[in-house]
Amino acid sequence: MPEASRPDDLDRFFELSVDLVGIAGFDGYFKRVGRGWEQTLGFSREELMARPFLDFVHPEDRERTMAEAAQLVAGGGTVRFVNRYRCRDDSYLWIEWNSAIHPDAQLVYFVARNITDRKRAEEALVAAESRLRAAIDGSLDAFCVLRWTDGEAGAPGNFEFTEANPLLSEVVSRPREEIIGRRLLDVFPAAGTDGRFERYERVFRTGERLVEELEHHLPGGKRLWLHYQVIPLNEGVAVTVRDITESKRLESELREALQRRESDAEELQRKNRQLAEENAERERAEALLRQQQETMLAMSTPIIQAWEGVLVLPVIGTVETARASQIMERLLPEIVRTQARFAILDLTGVSAVDAATVSHLLAVVRAASLLGSQCLVSGISPAIARTMTEIGSAEGAFLTFGLLQNALRHALSRCRA
Repeated sequence: MPEASRPDDLDRFFELSVDLVGIAGFDGYFKRVGRGWEQTLGFSREELMARPFLDFVHPEDRERTMAEAAQLVAGGGTVRFVNRYRCRDDSYLWIEWNSAIHPDAQLVYFVARNITDRKRAEEALVAAESRLRAAIDGSLDAFCVLRWTDGEAGAPGNFEFTEANPLLSEVVSRPREEIIGRRLLDVFPAAGTDGRFERYERVFRTGERLVEELEHHLPGGKRLWLHYQVIPLNEGVAVTVRDITESKRLESELREALQRRESDAEELQRKNRQLAEENAERERAEALLRQQQETMLAMSTPIIQAWEGVLVLPVIGTVETARASQIMERLLPEIVRTQARFAILDLTGVSAVDAATVSHLLAVVRAASLLGSQCLVSGISPAIARTMTEIGSAEGAFLTFGLLQNALRHALSRCRA
């Protein structure tokens, strides 16, 4: 139809329509397009009508667009389809077409709409559903979605499977197609006797999530621990199930190991206390023994002040290095304390002496003389005299007396003089 013959209201329609309206000919060119095309694609109407409309179609969509156009012409009805159209900036928009033909005029009348945002949303939804599907199928937990269905004519309601992942199919040994659409109690009859059905329904009714661990006794005495998580949904519940039998076993072993460790620690503490008590008892015994030894040594080498300035030290037993040191340690402080002029060593109780004994006695004599005290030796037996004669080094080092009385008499006479 010529442009001049169109009524004014048709012109206003093409100018004001928010949709992408237009007329195309069977020759593949636009004959008229509304202002919305300019605003949507960025091309002027003249540019759009100057080139075949297939030039603006995405290369991947051209074959399908030509097929849709051929179907429209051949059928003489209406066709609705979607393709991508190029913009001036070389980007593409998704356009949805609704077309009808006028066979006699060889014209196609169309109304189109930019649905790019909707397509992106649909693609995002598909991608999200794909990711969700991958997450569900790849989950290490058995997963299912149960939709609640009310019973008819007063019959009790039931849960129906609307989703199940491969792991759940493996658990029940049924393909997913045989699970979807079936009732919970048909797939898991035990759910009606072990309380699971009631708990799932309570989650659906209250909207409160449930997390629990249950122990299941299997035929043959085998026990299985399962971790359940039941999440409320608008029309039912989502359920995840994880086999935690191994972790429960490890937890039990760890608990037993900790108990054994605590028991071992208590036993170790008990043994430590016992050892500490034994050590303390041994130390007390050693201290008592040392005290007894010191007492015996003191008794074996008593120092007697026979007269003012005269000390008497009876020696009994064997005189070895330790004994000589003990004699010296006891005698010298007494000489200093009493200012003794004479110190009598009575060897009546000594059965024999050797070179070492003589050396010890000489050391005592020399130490006493350094403190201003003269040593007298009494009670020398024939055997001791013979040994001292054979050694020879002790001659003249100190005065000797056969009896203690003679040594005392000598010391007293010197003190009185």
